[in-house]
Amino acid sequence: MIKLHVDVIGLNRLPLAPAIRTEMVADVARAARQAVRDSFQGMVDRTQSQGFWGAAKRSVNPPVIRDNKATIDITHIGVRLQWLGGTVKPSGRKSEVTGRRIKSLLIPFRDSPLRRRSLASLHIPEDEVMVLGDVDTGSAILARVKQRKRRNKDGHYQDVTPLGALVKSATIPAHPEVMPSREQMREYAVHAATLVLNRLLAQADDNSTLNSLHSYLHTID
Repeated sequence: MIKLHVDVIGLNRLPLAPAIRTEMVADVARAARQAVRDSFQGMVDRTQSQGFWGAAKRSVNPPVIRDNKATIDITHIGVRLQWLGGTVKPSGRKSEVTGRRIKSLLIPFRDSPLRRRSLASLHIPEDEVMVLGDVDTGSAILARVKQRKRRNKDGHYQDVTPLGALVKSATIPAHPEVMPSREQMREYAVHAATLVLNRLLAQADDNSTLNSLHSYLHTID
């Protein structure tokens, strides 16, 4: 899981009521969340991996506000690895498809349906999912193998759809573009904070606290 911390630096310098400060932090945090979601959508567009990056986008939780600070949790498994890089090995947990312990990693081929959907969501009959080759030598693949009867002939033939390579471990390089850059985050945050301030200043004529804010902003302008 990734936990992002959002803090509006300098907020205490503004003569704002506590409720207004909370509102500004919430708007800036929501903008930061949107920046992350937009970045993940960019990964969907570049990789065509709706399954992984679509799920990653949906896992960016709404911000939690405490004491004029916010936290945003990104819960989809594997996002941190794609972002920062590292070596991954089989989890050993039970497969949703076979029910057996997972002893290898599955790396989908470029044209594999697994780049868009999980193996479980494809609902392939268990007897059609086969390992071809030798896992120990690193030459194994997972494939869908259908038995088909030959037309007007005796016997059958096999229709083989390669799904992905099976490996004992994989090293993932870092991909900084997975997350928005510091400058992109700043642009989203500044835009959100500016909208809040503009909304408050538009109400300044009817509120003494906001009038003091208006005067303060003119003083530091």
